[in-house]
Amino acid sequence: MARPLFQLGPRLAACASLLKGGQPVADIGTDHAYLPIWLLKKDLVPKALGADLRPGPLETAQKNALRYRVSDRLTLVLSNGLSQVPPEEAKEVVIAGMGGELILRIVEDAPWLKEGERRLVLQPMTNAPMLRAGLSRLGFAIEKEYAVEDTGRYYSAFSARYIGASFGAEGVFPYMGKISPGTQASSQYAKKVLAGLSGEIRGLSHRGQQREADQLKEIFLQIQKKYLPEGFWEGEKA
Repeated sequence: MARPLFQLGPRLAACASLLKGGQPVADIGTDHAYLPIWLLKKDLVPKALGADLRPGPLETAQKNALRYRVSDRLTLVLSNGLSQVPPEEAKEVVIAGMGGELILRIVEDAPWLKEGERRLVLQPMTNAPMLRAGLSRLGFAIEKEYAVEDTGRYYSAFSARYIGASFGAEGVFPYMGKISPGTQASSQYAKKVLAGLSGEIRGLSHRGQQREADQLKEIFLQIQKKYLPEGFWEGEKA
């Protein structure tokens, strides 16, 4: 008797929706391999690879692969980032559930991600502005991006590809990426960003860096105008 397939949580579901599918996918930091197993059971990818830095989660991932009968199409490897991932097994690469700084370092350490029309699907837990700006510096452009709510917190998930040129690294872009306004999730994500910017502006002003504070305040006001209806922002004013 076939085991019923589980549902992905909102963050991983957003990542799955950003994949083109139909080609090998590598899930970095796969933990218990829920995303690659789900993709394989839905026949969205021909084969998948799950990589994790810790042997414990990989042992559980192997049990899950057997339980859901996908072990013939799922390769599991112990790997620090992409260091042990064969490029031919990673036409699309998912890196989710990590800090933006770590995700950027993993991308920087794998120059082959710039070759062969590969796509990245990234979901940072923290430091998303630094990740977006860093990817632009490396020549990657964001294609699509969504704001997503998961257990009461708001995150972004986005796809990116290498174009060889800097793309949109100034102004509002590092903070909001390509998230479209008009949804509850995008509004709540904007509120989270504005709260962080408000603290940065106060800190710069306190240190006497008024020029930098004024530049951030302009970005603050642009985000507020684009993503939040009048009166929706309930935090401190910048």
